[in-house]
Amino acid sequence: MTNHADRRFVGRRRTLHIYEPTDVERLHAATLEVLTETGVAFHSPHALDVLEEHGATVNRTTSVARLPETTVAAALDSLPRTITLAGRDPQFDLPLDGEHAYLAADGCAPFVRDSNGQVRPSNKADVSAAARVVDALDNLSATSAIVSALDTATQTRVLHEFDACVRSSAKHTIVVSMKDVAEAKPLLRMAEALVGGRDELKRRPIFSVILGTVAPLSQERFGMDLAFTLAAAGIPIFIYPMPILGATAPATPAGAQVVANAEMLAAVTAIQLAHPGAPLIYAGGPAALDMQSGRYAANLPEVILVRAAQAHMARFYGLPAGLGWGGTKAQEPGAQAGYENAAGLLLEFLAGGELLFGAGLLDSVQQLSLEELVLADEMFAMVTRLLRGITVTKETLAGDVIARVGHSGEYLFDPHTRVHARELWRARLETGGSYEQWQAAGSHEQASLAAQRVREILAAPAPAFPDDLDEELTVIIGAAHDGAFLEKDR
Repeated sequence: MTNHADRRFVGRRRTLHIYEPTDVERLHAATLEVLTETGVAFHSPHALDVLEEHGATVNRTTSVARLPETTVAAALDSLPRTITLAGRDPQFDLPLDGEHAYLAADGCAPFVRDSNGQVRPSNKADVSAAARVVDALDNLSATSAIVSALDTATQTRVLHEFDACVRSSAKHTIVVSMKDVAEAKPLLRMAEALVGGRDELKRRPIFSVILGTVAPLSQERFGMDLAFTLAAAGIPIFIYPMPILGATAPATPAGAQVVANAEMLAAVTAIQLAHPGAPLIYAGGPAALDMQSGRYAANLPEVILVRAAQAHMARFYGLPAGLGWGGTKAQEPGAQAGYENAAGLLLEFLAGGELLFGAGLLDSVQQLSLEELVLADEMFAMVTRLLRGITVTKETLAGDVIARVGHSGEYLFDPHTRVHARELWRARLETGGSYEQWQAAGSHEQASLAAQRVREILAAPAPAFPDDLDEELTVIIGAAHDGAFLEKDR
């Protein structure tokens, strides 16, 4: 079987420049000024200790650390140059090398929009169903708890969500709702059971974690302590600033990017100084405040530009770019979700994004739609073809073919056409043909075709899962529920 990454290969891209090189330098300089003069609040005593040991000026009363440029530079020098997000099955390994493009699910919406339009609170079965759909879609590369398992206990919810994902998909899992070390310990134990031990997990991390910073200019205590625990275990971490233009960051895109970039570099610096070589990914999900309604707006043009420009900053620092995406304001699959998501998907990848997540979400990331997952898979298939560009060789220029056909011939039956016609992209959720053919086929829209695809996936047998692992994961979750991991170290 062809490795999944081979199908996601796009080669080195001629990136779209949101910023000119001089703009990147100016933004970096502005960020360093913020880090040096204003500083970032670290509410973790451990993080403050690490930073102070490496030259930062620390105010223990305010928890603010001011980071000199030399401290930041030393941390950036220790970044790993290659990162691979491992699949539970190695055929789904995802090298982050600038030559592949991946789309993943995002997580923790509290509601599900069923195919009949009903919206209801989410549960663990919904996490499993979403992971099964992601596993079956060729153009989605990693899964996550796209919705919360609200029917499980709060203290073990993230474990139940991870459990649902790994049982239902052999692809890499992105954990988006972990809050502290008490959750990390049993989750690491579960992952070790799946791969065969601590050393193997460090070699093949089958899950990664999204770690949010707190705008403006803060690092949450338990988040930083969690980052140190994960970094020690070799777990890739998506550092994820979420500034809101006009609310927790300046309303100008460039100003919001300085806030996000300062939070990013501050987190990278602390983690790298504590654990040199930790696998970190430049991520983030900037949004804006809708000044008329007060709602979270994730797909305004200004926000999409900031997200795309994050890819420039990632490349500048030598980090992979894992960008937030999706989050359409639309309440249902359709035209609005399509144009909002397409704009972000295309711009962010053209700017150099390597992995985008957010597939399947509606209503400003409040609702999961399984149909929207299928539509995202279809949209990304087309975007992938655009990213691969045009190949110019003697064969593709076809000079001999043009001479052979001449002025009055046709290309339809030429051998060159027979070879290359199959390379032309074609939609899977096809609604083409004539109007009469479309009517005769049932007048289906793409959303209804996507719903049919979801039904087919969920009607197929569920993925097999080893009995011994089934029992071990259940035992670990039970122990965590009883507080075992609060009482002792791993």
